[in-house]
Amino acid sequence: MERVRVKAFAALGCLAIGLACGGPAAAQAADLGPPSQWDEMQKFEYYIGNIAGAMNVCRMYSLHASMRELSVLTPYGQKGLRDWGSYDGIRGAACGGLANDAKAILGDRDKLVDYLRARYDCTGGDCIER
Repeated sequence: MERVRVKAFAALGCLAIGLACGGPAAAQAADLGPPSQWDEMQKFEYYIGNIAGAMNVCRMYSLHASMRELSVLTPYGQKGLRDWGSYDGIRGAACGGLANDAKAILGDRDKLVDYLRARYDCTGGDCIER
């Protein structure tokens, strides 16, 4: 799980680099992100949703679908998925880096699914902590 967290924060760095070239969109996106009071795992879950959204913008639809499946298992991932819209200008190398990070996260997919399903009940659409 530690490797996955490191990859998620690396993905955030790649996303920030991509936004640096985005002009006004980058400035708008700078205000987004998880609240500082969230713990490390909540922030990681948020970034799973963010990466899912970025994969959609990058037209990497199978990665988007796989990451989205993970993000909807957690309220923090759902919020990250909703917040991705400001990353509209992401392109090129940033997409490739994020795709690699998504693949690394998906390498631990089974562990993440087990963890998220044990922690949250999302059967009604809204997730509640168990």
